Amino acid sequence: MTTQNHNDQKTTRATQTPAVNSLWHSLVERKLNRRSLFKGAAVAAAAAAMPIQLRSAAAASPVATEPAKSTTTAGQPIDPDLFFTPIAPSSEDKLIVPEGFATQVVTAWGDEIADGLTIGFNHDFQAFMPIDFIEKGGDVNRNFAFWSKPDMSSIDGLLVINHEYVNPMFTTPDFDGESEKTPEQIKVEQQAVGLSIVHIQKTDDKWAIVKGDKFNRRLDALTPIVMTGPARNIDGGPNAIGTLANCSGGVTPWGTVLSCEENFQDYPVAAADGGYGWDANIYAKRHYGWVVEVDPFDPASTPRKHTAMGRFRHENVAIRVGADGAVVAYMGDDRADSCVYKFVADQKLSDDRAANLKILEKGKLYVADFSTGKWILLDYKANELLRTAVDSKKAPLFASQAGVLADTRAAGIAAKGTPVDRPEDIEVHPKTGDVYVALTNNTGHGNFHGQIVKLSEAENNPAGEEFAWEIFAVGGSQSGFSSPDNLTFDGDGNMWMVTDVSSSRVGSGIYKFMGNNGMFFFRTEGSYAGIAYQFASGPVECEMTGQCWTPDGGTLFLSVQHPGEESEAIDKLSSTWPNGDLPRPASVAISGKWSK
Repeated sequence: MTTQNHNDQKTTRATQTPAVNSLWHSLVERKLNRRSLFKGAAVAAAAAAMPIQLRSAAAASPVATEPAKSTTTAGQPIDPDLFFTPIAPSSEDKLIVPEGFATQVVTAWGDEIADGLTIGFNHDFQAFMPIDFIEKGGDVNRNFAFWSKPDMSSIDGLLVINHEYVNPMFTTPDFDGESEKTPEQIKVEQQAVGLSIVHIQKTDDKWAIVKGDKFNRRLDALTPIVMTGPARNIDGGPNAIGTLANCSGGVTPWGTVLSCEENFQDYPVAAADGGYGWDANIYAKRHYGWVVEVDPFDPASTPRKHTAMGRFRHENVAIRVGADGAVVAYMGDDRADSCVYKFVADQKLSDDRAANLKILEKGKLYVADFSTGKWILLDYKANELLRTAVDSKKAPLFASQAGVLADTRAAGIAAKGTPVDRPEDIEVHPKTGDVYVALTNNTGHGNFHGQIVKLSEAENNPAGEEFAWEIFAVGGSQSGFSSPDNLTFDGDGNMWMVTDVSSSRVGSGIYKFMGNNGMFFFRTEGSYAGIAYQFASGPVECEMTGQCWTPDGGTLFLSVQHPGEESEAIDKLSSTWPNGDLPRPASVAISGKWSK
């Protein structure tokens, strides 16, 4: 029996034939060359870990660093103020965290949340929404969209979970992997993707689902959706059927959750060709690949897909609010040689939640040009490059703004945006407003371990059109991590990153140093900034995703996605996490002492 292997899909994208010369890699090489003195162990290690074609330039000017009393397994000095002892890489079928910390599975695939309603498959993005978020006014007065507030509940809230894709071996075990799926089998898959909204509460240090609660609901590939914005009527819209390929996402200051549709292209493809074989009359429409806004506090609300934010293989959305109330969303297109985007809403943030719910329906979409440090407007009327862009047969690529938004990747390239190395998660630093971009890898250009880039808006204005950028960290054996993916920050501005090494490669070859995929902690300021300290190691063949915090910083939620996805068969499992039987994607709560 064959399985739909999401990581292999990502590997395929990363090894597509690239441009002969990578502008991005030339920019990175120049950026590192200009840093003639490497100030700190993190940058020195990054230089040594660079891909072959960048290494000679980056490693040309090493400097000695002060010896530390203790080091990480990658040989980097340990911050003496670190509040945990970094763990060693592991290949065990366990979720491992440092001594003094505890884990609890909160929700797993198949758990019942109401009569006949169960948690979906392959947990990805998560958001903990305090139950009193709306009552306490949300986050409309915060300068940055890091809405963690200690006065909001940290023991009672709604956990919103994305379910990225299914594995027929587990979800539809009667499917042989080759023939056409039955309508019943397809319906099972359709109901296993989308999102789960689950009311959870903490009592006596244990989290539990509030079963049958009015807020508990599932959004899946069959849920009615409405489209907004300039492309809302495309392919028979504005009404659409369902949401799927829900990867990462984001939260808004007005208390909604944004879910991102990534690998939508696989669903109408025949199973024999590596797809799902869903009805092309529905799922081949350009109704997928958008940002979906969901109001978890209104069970009767209809999710909306915001076409003004563009259609591409969205990984996530990171919201920042400017000092003047401007709402800005940063997004990445999770493909090799693809771009970073920014959406600036026309409407400002206010204290009127009903009005704020319309903010993402209209605005300006930009693509990043890293060679000039400028944001390029993707507007059909204003940008001549979009009006004159043609395909290989000299036919116009676009005829309207709706066309630009429906194929944003092509528009970004046509407008001279910079293709980079698989921009997955993008997050905003809660204190500085700097934007951190996880570039997972690009094996076609020799970047096997990825980078994290820091972007700073000119005059700290998120709605502006100029920015500066630098390399924050580079993966590799000298750094201790590979293939950075989801990022989040805690209330002190520390970064928490999880990795995305393909299951078919993890623990072997050049990735052997890492063992299973893990979670890493970074300081973002001071002499230890950019050094990776491993905090967690996941079960066999899993990818950890969706890390998020309770407002008091006491609980860190984490998704464990696709454990055991390389299993040969139900009776030949490579993982039995977490219960010793079928491997189950799950949401986990981690607790402990988060400061020294």
